[in-house]
Amino acid sequence: MPLNHRPANVNLQIAWPIVLLGALLGAVLAWGILSGDQQGRVNLLYLLLLYLVFPLLGVVVSTLSLIKGRGLNLARVITALPVWSNQKRMLLRKTRQLQVEKYWLFFQSHLAALAFSVSSVLVFFIMLLATDVNFVWRSTLLNPADLLPVLKQVALPWLFWPEAQPTIELLEATQDSRIQAAGQPGASYAGWWRFVLAIQLFYCVILRSGLLGITVWLFKAKLNKDIELTLSKNNIARPVRDAGAERYRPVASGLPQGITINNWAAADLDLLADYDSLELSAENILKAGPLASEAEQDAAENWRDDQVILVKSWEPPMGELADFMQTGKGYIWPIDWQDAALVPLRGQHLQEWRRFVNNMPDWQVYLPVGLMPLEA
Repeated sequence: MPLNHRPANVNLQIAWPIVLLGALLGAVLAWGILSGDQQGRVNLLYLLLLYLVFPLLGVVVSTLSLIKGRGLNLARVITALPVWSNQKRMLLRKTRQLQVEKYWLFFQSHLAALAFSVSSVLVFFIMLLATDVNFVWRSTLLNPADLLPVLKQVALPWLFWPEAQPTIELLEATQDSRIQAAGQPGASYAGWWRFVLAIQLFYCVILRSGLLGITVWLFKAKLNKDIELTLSKNNIARPVRDAGAERYRPVASGLPQGITINNWAAADLDLLADYDSLELSAENILKAGPLASEAEQDAAENWRDDQVILVKSWEPPMGELADFMQTGKGYIWPIDWQDAALVPLRGQHLQEWRRFVNNMPDWQVYLPVGLMPLEA
């Protein structure tokens, strides 16, 4: 059967374990901090850490991860855990093969951060409705005059909301000391809620939503660019043919000495013992495909020299194999065997593999003369 494959089938579907973990962390941390001390007092400086410093630090770290390609973000850490289905692991492999993994992880990290922020805002509203949250601030080194300019800079994005702006009067009224009994009216302690809400909405929800949109655009642009380059490369390398011209690539009958073997078929390599040109050693064997481990798949994807990929001749070419071959070069060797020995291919199987590599200028079908189809 002909291959019907487009690399664009890799998409930005949501990785729910990552998102749900982000939402859970947001709810737990928000509840813990907003519960305050025994008197229900919440330190404003702790809220600045949770809703301002940590989100901005997360944006910087994930952006550096995007630029460097192998940095650290929440999504990369979670994808390393052994909790993913085979389908999800295949998707991750495709993102690596198409060189869009860092965009996919960037998207998932921002989505998890957005879930963190939304759950935090929900907990914040619940606490405001159900309890009397008293916002205070404590510092040995800072006084209201020191803190006000910093908070005013933080509040610049919502200058249009005067009630959410910090004031020196509010700072003086809500400064707290552990050795002094609370003496301010409740209205003063509750006066920070609009400012705290604005911080969450702007620096958490709005900022992350914007970055999420940019990430989607970057992912699609990168994927489309790679597809266009691949098509362009194929069109240049392949001469124009008539409608009735041959649609099958010629079959190679020899391999370069010492070529690396990629055992995609997970076949018994003793089947190849009669072929003297092949070096069967641990250093000369790769393994990729559905039965490969993650470490084996990574090693195979990073291989850039010529290789010969062993495939089962009777299995039709799949999209996962086509994705893998986009960044490599070499030969496809379709094999069939009976009684622990290779046997000649069926003609229809060989034709299918020749058709498969016809539009791949860096690949060729290899088959020894003795294994050519017997039928005319």
